[in-house]
Amino acid sequence: MPATRYLPELSEKEMLEMLEAERVGRLGLNDEPQPYVVPTDFVYKGGAIYIHSPADGKKASLARKDRHVCFEVDWHNDDVTEYRSVIIRGDIAEVFDDGERREAMRALAEKAARSSKWRAHTGRGSGSIAIFKITIKEMTGIKSPDGGHP
Repeated sequence: MPATRYLPELSEKEMLEMLEAERVGRLGLNDEPQPYVVPTDFVYKGGAIYIHSPADGKKASLARKDRHVCFEVDWHNDDVTEYRSVIIRGDIAEVFDDGERREAMRALAEKAARSSKWRAHTGRGSGSIAIFKITIKEMTGIKSPDGGHP
């Protein structure tokens, strides 16, 4: 029986570079009996992840109900022979401080504007926007082996 091969781990520097570079991550929330995973734009700031959501949306509702979340960010080339992935486990909480909310929204907008595919959000006509902060408890990352997979 062949030995188990583990993928190379990302260094902390490589993980932080990914959090700076990638625009979209996937947020895993508890929605008994199964998880709810949703893509979301994000920004890494001050050692935490910030996201936004319509205040009355499902993502916001589930985040308020259970603070334990998983957040994943990845990158891959077109044929998926090279890839990187970061998985974060942490606690999510709504941000109510006006200064922190403004700073998070500014950072999210700046990151979005750096994207070559950026378009302004037109809004859904719904109520206000909620800002959430993910406090990182554990962060791990992997990458493809040198030379990628065949």
